[in-house]
Amino acid sequence: MKQQFKFNPLATAILALLCGGSIQSSYAESTNVPSTLNNQQLKQQLAQANSGQAFFDQYYINKNDISVEKRPSNPQYSNYCQGAWITPVATNTTAKAIQDSETHVSADYAHYNPKGDSVLEGNVMIDQEGRQVKAQKLTLDQTQTIAYAQGNVQMAQNGLVSQSESIRYNLQKQTGELENSYYISELNHAHGYAQRIVRTTPNQIVLENATYTTCAPTHSPDWHIKAKKIELNQDTGRGTTRDTRLYIKDVPVMALPYYNFPIDDRRTTGLLTPSFGWSSNSGIQFGLPVYLNLAPNYDATITPRYLEEHGAMIESKFNFKTQYFGRGSINAGYLPNDKSYGNKDRDSLEIKHDWDINPYFSTYLEYNYLSDIDYLYDLDNDPNITTDLNQKRLFQINFARAIEGLDASFKVESYQTLDKTIKDKDKPYARLPQFLLNYKTTNPQGWQFEYHNDTAYFKKTINDNSALEDSGTRIYNSVATRYNYRTPWSFFIPEVSVRSLNYFYDQDAQLNNPGGSKNKNVVVPQFTLDTGLNFEKQGKYLQTLTPRLFYTYAPYKNQTDYPNFDTTTPSLSYDQLFNPYRFYGHDRLDDNNFMSLGVSYSLFDQKGLERLKAAVGQSFYFSDRKVLLNPDDKIQTEKNSDPILALSSQLSNSFTISSNIAFNGKKISQANFQTYYFANTGQIYNLGYYKRKSINNTQQTYDQVVASLIQPVKNDWRIIGHVQYDIDNHIAREYLLGVNYESCCWAVSVYGRSYFNDLDDIKNSSTKRTNAIMAEFTLKGLGALNNRLASLLEQRITGFNKSNQTWTQP
Repeated sequence: MKQQFKFNPLATAILALLCGGSIQSSYAESTNVPSTLNNQQLKQQLAQANSGQAFFDQYYINKNDISVEKRPSNPQYSNYCQGAWITPVATNTTAKAIQDSETHVSADYAHYNPKGDSVLEGNVMIDQEGRQVKAQKLTLDQTQTIAYAQGNVQMAQNGLVSQSESIRYNLQKQTGELENSYYISELNHAHGYAQRIVRTTPNQIVLENATYTTCAPTHSPDWHIKAKKIELNQDTGRGTTRDTRLYIKDVPVMALPYYNFPIDDRRTTGLLTPSFGWSSNSGIQFGLPVYLNLAPNYDATITPRYLEEHGAMIESKFNFKTQYFGRGSINAGYLPNDKSYGNKDRDSLEIKHDWDINPYFSTYLEYNYLSDIDYLYDLDNDPNITTDLNQKRLFQINFARAIEGLDASFKVESYQTLDKTIKDKDKPYARLPQFLLNYKTTNPQGWQFEYHNDTAYFKKTINDNSALEDSGTRIYNSVATRYNYRTPWSFFIPEVSVRSLNYFYDQDAQLNNPGGSKNKNVVVPQFTLDTGLNFEKQGKYLQTLTPRLFYTYAPYKNQTDYPNFDTTTPSLSYDQLFNPYRFYGHDRLDDNNFMSLGVSYSLFDQKGLERLKAAVGQSFYFSDRKVLLNPDDKIQTEKNSDPILALSSQLSNSFTISSNIAFNGKKISQANFQTYYFANTGQIYNLGYYKRKSINNTQQTYDQVVASLIQPVKNDWRIIGHVQYDIDNHIAREYLLGVNYESCCWAVSVYGRSYFNDLDDIKNSSTKRTNAIMAEFTLKGLGALNNRLASLLEQRITGFNKSNQTWTQP
């Protein structure tokens, strides 16, 4: 009869044997039963223990062999995995929970000998919350110092399961040896074997002749590594391997005599994973990053790189964190004598710093420098990189939260313009400096007060005579008061505001611009009224109907020849109909006398899906709009705006469509149309059409179609595609087509890409597109040889990350 009893010392002994714990000094209970497990039976059980395949099969479930309904509720595997490891102990049990729990022991026989060895024998089971141990025989010597377990010894804890032929452990010194051990790591979907595991000290373990893989447990996994010796040092947080080889199937493909790697989250100086690749611009590329743990609060990464078409270069990244002065980073790169760039030196520098001085004050510093306009495209690792023609240099001080509703900032901002062919008049202004102050009371009902101030000195030197210089100081003020009347069925919000502009030209503008010798001032009052009704009908569907009226009036004030430092015009949309401002920025004060009418309708089903959302509206102008952004703009004399129609629908949890259309007579002046389909198995289909015509030459026109897809196919393969087609110029700006395979064992992506970069002038017949074939190969659990494809697809394909999560989760 199998006996069950609490047996804390012996249980703790085996737990210490496997996990490095400790034991009590005396027995709590004992049972005297003679041993009946003969040597032949023990040999048979030991032979079974030597079969790693039987051990792995015990805890591995192939997803094709079990129905979806019967799969575990929370397995540590993904849809692209062949199966799941189902270990007998949960992966999230804390060490304290294990320590505080009771220990239960059961065995067929137990024998306690106070003058000799004590033995548990036959189906020994030691159970604790979060920990489980099985063996056929467990012996503890008279001194309670040496524990010896043999016969299919298994231990499970926190998703880790091991099976050993035998274990000998010194409970006092916390050292010992495990022979012929197989192991499973559920969280990492990994398993392997070690011929011998030696705990040389309480915090140091040596594995001899060990293997590791994340592939399914077959006799010949797709890949695995073998190491003659693996040392794990918990004191330093580092591990080392010696005489390591990577095998694809049974063929060795890579040898590494020595490798140092982390076993916890502590930072340690050493080599990081090398990177290599190929591109049509740079040829073969190779980089070997070296991590330097300089101090607990700062570190650096130095990366020597070789690019076939450019030569050797070095990159560095320095991260720092101070106790009182914030945190930041410094990135730099240097390539001397670039043979494909006229033997010129090429370099880059990026500095960022955040400092929270106290709960109310903070600062931010950003400085960017590139030696040339092609630096990022030629030398950066990321194929999705975009070059900002104006590299920002910014220092900003922020003030907030001291007074409710009040925030302020003070900043100095300038730019490095990379394109040397850009005329001075088209370069951005520097702000030297700019002060922003905003205050708004937070009343949702009743009276509300609002104040804004934007004071800045804008500087742009004109050296090429492309325009007259108009640098100077601009002071913008806005004071508004409104009354918020809101009920569940209506809203009525009148507002009165006064805005002012003051320009003071600097000495250079007064000398070089005859018109800039006079300062300019303008004050414009404004009235707005926003009102509407809310209708709601309950039934099988929830329906809402909101008619809305918006009126605004502001008199015309002449602003001819006023400078334009940072202002542009917005795109037309349904929401823009109810905005009194037709300029983004503070260089123009609108003249307004118009009314907008609109109505929106929504239909919700019982699941909360918005099956239909429709809105239509139009503005009606009672006077011409005489305030112009640019001198060559025309006065807007239209009596009404283009009608706006916005439609969207959640046809299902997976399928959504939306559109926004503006009509000019019978023609479409602006439109966007998008369809988005997403399935739980990872399929994505996107189709979008985007069109905009210029409004008074203030907006860039475009007419483009964009489409993308992700289509999983058989056996964990999927097809990925993206295209962006420019209808105006009858040319595809980008094609991307590839295939991707994922498993818990390995992954591969191969794709072709044909594209123009952001700086290419596609209207120039001499401009050539870039063609590339790229590949990535990943051995799961070891790291990727190239990890840039995900970044590219994330930007190109709407919902890519969501598809990945669905495709890679149960």
